[in-house]
Formats: sequence, C-alpha cells, structure tokens
Amino acid sequence: MTRTANIAAAATTLLVLATPVGGNAAPKYQPFPPGYGYDSAGEIIALKNAVAKGDHKTVRQHGWKLWAGIMQPLPPADPNSWPIWYSWQNTTCAFNEPFCPSQNAPGALASSAQAGPQRSLMLLNADAGAAQSGGGAAVPIPVNVPEIPCYPIPAPVVQAYPNATNKCGTNNICDGAHFQFNGDIMIPTESLSQEGFDWIRGKKLNEQATLNALREQNVKDLTLPRRYVVTKHMFWPVKATGISAVPVWHGVFDPKNPSYQGYETWKDLVGVDPTGKAIGTKTTVSYLYNVLQLQPPPRPSCTNQTPFPTVTASATVYALKDFYSHQVTQADWDSFDDADKAILNASSYWAYNQPFGPGDYLVTIAMHVNTREIPTWALQSAWWSDQPNAGPYAQDRPKLPQAKGPWDHYLLVDAYGIPDSKDRTHLPVATNPYIELVIHPVGTDCNNCHIRAGWPVKPTRLGEQTAGYQSRNCSDLLAALTPGNACFQYLTRSDFQWIIPDRAQ
Repeated sequence: MTRTANIAAAATTLLVLATPVGGNAAPKYQPFPPGYGYDSAGEIIALKNAVAKGDHKTVRQHGWKLWAGIMQPLPPADPNSWPIWYSWQNTTCAFNEPFCPSQNAPGALASSAQAGPQRSLMLLNADAGAAQSGGGAAVPIPVNVPEIPCYPIPAPVVQAYPNATNKCGTNNICDGAHFQFNGDIMIPTESLSQEGFDWIRGKKLNEQATLNALREQNVKDLTLPRRYVVTKHMFWPVKATGISAVPVWHGVFDPKNPSYQGYETWKDLVGVDPTGKAIGTKTTVSYLYNVLQLQPPPRPSCTNQTPFPTVTASATVYALKDFYSHQVTQADWDSFDDADKAILNASSYWAYNQPFGPGDYLVTIAMHVNTREIPTWALQSAWWSDQPNAGPYAQDRPKLPQAKGPWDHYLLVDAYGIPDSKDRTHLPVATNPYIELVIHPVGTDCNNCHIRAGWPVKPTRLGEQTAGYQSRNCSDLLAALTPGNACFQYLTRSDFQWIIPDRAQ
C-alpha cells in the first residue's frame, strides 16, 4: 500500500469509543492531521539528511509543525474543543488490558492498576545506584538532589476518592481513563497513535512474558512501525474564578548544576484570568500548598517533613487565549473516572488549596511529541513561555496560517540525536523545563535518555545487566550513544520507548 493510501485508510478508520458514564460519547479517533509535514516522504528524506549534517534548522521546522498539528482541535472545532491527541488511546489503556475508556464501568479503575511514580523520578534516579547490578560497586550517580519536594495526597481527595488513592501504593493515585499521575501538580496524558497502540497490543508487548521471550531469543532491538507516535502532554489547573498562578521558566540549562531545579524552585510567575478583566495588569499571585521537602538520604516517607514554601510573586496577568486551554464541562466531568477526578483535585489543592470541578480550566503547559519517522526518532518538546519570541528555543518557527490556537506562544527544543557542534562525542542539553527538571538532572538530552530504553529494567539473576536511565557502562547523560554501545550489549532495546519496559504487566 502506498503512503497516500495508508493516510487515507487511517483517516477513514475512526475508532469509535463506547458511551461512558453520563451518556457523553467519547471523541472519535482522529489521525494526525494533514498539512503539518507528518510522515511526508519528502520531509523524511530531509530529516535524515539534516541529522547527518547537524542541521538543526530543518529538524526544528519539522518539530514546530508536529507540535502545532497535534494541538489542532477535534471536529467539530469550537473554542472549547479538546485537541486531537485527546481522541487517542493512552498508555494506561495499552498496558492495563482491558482498561480503556470504551470498556470502563462507572467509577472503575484499571483491573491491574499500576502504581504511578509515588515520588519524584528525580529521587528514584538519585537513589538508583544501589539498585544497579553488574557485579560490582554501585553505579556512580551524577545526581545530587538533597532536598526534593514530596506531594502528600490531600486529605479531601483521599476521603472523596478512596479507591483511586488507596489501591495503587502509598501516597499515590491510580492512573485514570484520561489522565495519569505525575506525583506533582502537572496532569499528564501519554497518548499513542492508532498504529502505535495496535503494534504494542498486537505484538503483546504489554506483557513482560513477551519481553522475556525476546530476550531469551537474543533479540537486540525492537523496530517500531514508522507511523508510531507517542506524546506526553501536561495540563496545569486554572480556576474559573480569581487569578491563577503559573510558574514560568527564565533559567539557563547548566549541565554542571546537579541540584533539583523543578518548577517549585522558580521565582517567576504569571497570572491567568479566565474572565479577561485583569489582562495585562500586575498583581500578586501565589501557588504551592501543603507540599513537603524531603531531606537527604536515607529517604524517609513523605510525612512529617519540612514544608516546601508557598511561592508568591508579582505577576503579569495573561488571557486564556494565550494558552491552549479547555474548560471542563459537566459532560467532561461525567466521563472522567474516580482516578481522573482524584488527579485533577489533588493538582488543584496543591496549586491553590482549592478543589477542581466543572467550569474550571486546564491549560497546556508542556508537551513531548515523539515520532518514529526516522530511525533516530523525531523528538521535540514544547513549553509555554511569557517570552515566546526570545532565545534559541524560539528559532526556526515556520509560518503556519492554517494552525488554530496559540501554538506560537510556546518554545520548542529538538533532540534528534545531533551531536554538539563543538564536541561530536556528546549531545547538547535538550530538555523541557517543566517535564525533565522535575524528574531528571539538568544535564540531559531526550535522545540520550530514550536510546537507553530496553529490557530488563530489574535484575532477574545475580549480576545481570539492566536497562536504566544511568548504568555502570554509560553514566554520561550527554554522551552521543548508538544502538551498538556497550551499555546495551545484554539488553533487548525497545526502540526509544520507555513505556514498554516500564509499563509491561
């Protein structure tokens, strides 16, 4: 079948989800929209050449188009439409069979609900050395994070949603049908294109038994289909009344700074006024309530710790139109399961010490868009900025007159595996400040992290090599790794996909 025929087939094969609680039909699956360069034969050739030549301009222009395309509204487009990715199945559905929005019972949770982060992945990475195997001393971990925020689940959330907060581990919320738990204020969804979802389920890569069998067969690499797309989207809660605070990144990615630099430590805020009455004015806003600060190892539990201070600052007020946003309707609320509602409420309590409900807003704060268009992957990530036309992350933005919404009010980083121009053995720092800085040290690159993905992630026998964000064979987080690196000698690489080894049942 030709590429054009493939696109046509995808466009006509719409996944119709069953009607969830409340009688509100879930959106039909919408493939990646045409006109944004996705899976174009000409662009794929150009991308391969650009990676070989170290041409960031070409890959960045492609990344901008992918970002704008995935954020286009679902039909019938209206000012409050969900974006296209919202119609895609998420990784909770892919790996927790048969847990999908189309199969949910009222208030149901995943039948094999997995625990989410429970604590910051930064903390997990920092403590990973002792767990790494390899027949010797612990791996040297270049992460020094003595004081990390910990988010105890708010008491009103535990009381209102006991199933979602008590069945997936301590201080954790189960993943929902639509949203997942990040362990902090951000509200993520990991979405898969239909081709990606079908490939994982069709190959039974949602099962550890399959991964174990591939490893026993000495399979070194999985090869995902070209039209595999996975996204990680982050919402931030905004209350319908008053002016809500959003932290903004004005920092510098210093790879030599090993300290925790998540958004809780930033000093700059903006305000968001859904009523539009205070746009452009200056006002004082606050956020971050009832968050704790874990002390250096050995790590105690997230109780009786030092409070993480509430952040207060003078802020310029912005309009909802400056963000991609969605006002949660009663129909939306009825379609959410208990875990979704618990995640949204916990986020709002931590941000503003107020609950979340119908009428409140979700604004897009950050997003990864990763495609398998080329073997080295097209990895790009966008985040909201109050300075969207300043600095290197604003460069190479193309003209896209057909794109709806404020896609150009965001900055973008590319991570296609292009080495640093001055040191070809290393990659430049490429990270999303909202996403990576709460889970990784600053000095990292998306490509270096994702090329490490593989199986197994936990040793099954003494001295066994395991896949990990850091390992004793490659602890350098900015090295320009290749699939043939010694790091991966005894692993089955999962083709840049951490979700496969991390979520397989």
